[in-house]
This record gives sequence, C-alpha cells and structure tokens, in this order.
Amino acid sequence: MYFKSFPYTLYSLDNATTVQVITDITNRVTLSDEIKTNFALFDEYDVKDGETPELVADRFYNNPELHWIVLHYNEIIDPRFDWPLDTNNFNRYVTGKYANVNAVHHYEDANGNYVNSNVYLLSSADFTEFSIDDAVTNITNTGTGYITQKNSSSNVKVTVTTGGFISGDRIKNTSNTSSSANITSTVVLSGTPVTNYTYEDTVNESKRRIKILKASYIDAIVSDFKKKLSE
Repeated sequence: MYFKSFPYTLYSLDNATTVQVITDITNRVTLSDEIKTNFALFDEYDVKDGETPELVADRFYNNPELHWIVLHYNEIIDPRFDWPLDTNNFNRYVTGKYANVNAVHHYEDANGNYVNSNVYLLSSADFTEFSIDDAVTNITNTGTGYITQKNSSSNVKVTVTTGGFISGDRIKNTSNTSSSANITSTVVLSGTPVTNYTYEDTVNESKRRIKILKASYIDAIVSDFKKKLSE
C-alpha cells in the first residue's frame, strides 16, 4: 500500500539509451511534530520479541499494510536496525560484531553514566618494561588506558579511558611498542564493567517502547498522506 501511492519517474542506467518507468521512492512524506507529540493521539506499546511492524499494524489496525504508519510515527527509517531485533537475530548480530561478547564495552557509575575506571591488571611478570604514565592498548578486544601505578612486574594499576580489560586479553605498551603482556586476571577498583552483550541488549531493549497512533485517526492520516504525495 505504501509505495503504491508514490508517483512514477523515468530512470536510466545507460545514459538514456533505454528508459524505465519506476516508482519514485525518493519522495518522503513525514508526519508533523504536532501529530507525533500530541498525547491524545497515541498510546504507548512495548514490542514483543519477534513482532514485526506488519504484525503490530495488524494487531492495532487489522491491516498489516499499514506498517508504514507505525514506522513513520516512530521516525524509524531503517527497520532492520531501528526496530528491536528478535532473540535469534540479536544473537547473530552481536556475535558477528564482537570478537568476544563478554569483553568489556565500557564502565559505568551507579547512575549508569560512562566513567573512566581504575583497574589492577595482573600478569606473569610481563610488566617489566612497563612504566607509570605509559599508554596501553588492548589488542585482543577493545580497551585503552594509561598506567598510574606499578606495584611489581606482575601488577599495574591502569586508568581505563575506553573499552576495558579482562582475563585472557593481551595488551601492548603503546609508549614502547616492543612491550606486551598477557592479562591473567583483573581487579576493578572503580566503575562497573558492562559487557558488549549487555550494552547491545540494553540498546535493543530501548527500542521496544513505541507510539501507536490511535485507530480512529488512521483514515485521516492515510488521506493526508495521499494528498501530499499528489502535490
């Protein structure tokens, strides 16, 4: 239904040697902010696992072809990524994006704000050539920081500025690129580590709450949509 209302245009892939008539999908009609923010016009709904825009439209409007209203009303441009992924697709997405889903994505304070963390990194006497103020980089997963304290050749304190460090990671001394160390364990002194999986799950879950335009306004919106496309 959505693209059936779009105008047609001429298009050529060979410098006008042949020309095709195609739907002009470059046209885009948006709903006004007044309509999208007026609490009297919509209800809120939490998308269930596996529900698609079509299923939501069918649930509330008895017409899956009105899925475009669900998407427009929530300013969703690309439903592949702006709509919550179901469990199977989410797991595939996360495992494809990260080498280790259990590695540290970032650290948070008690209020959920990103913070620089202080962490003890332990190794088997690999920190001989590491010094205070040396910058370190995680080369197994993602993490950067700098050494603020050296307790021994097997124990350094690091202020983590991005990402994080876990047991099994290998780090390099970016102030002395010939030095590296294998992390055998860590002790987090400040901040709570958030894994890659937990971070992505939080992002995905935040997409579940959507606005549903009340069914009584659907006919008016569809009519206005067609009118704007014909202008």
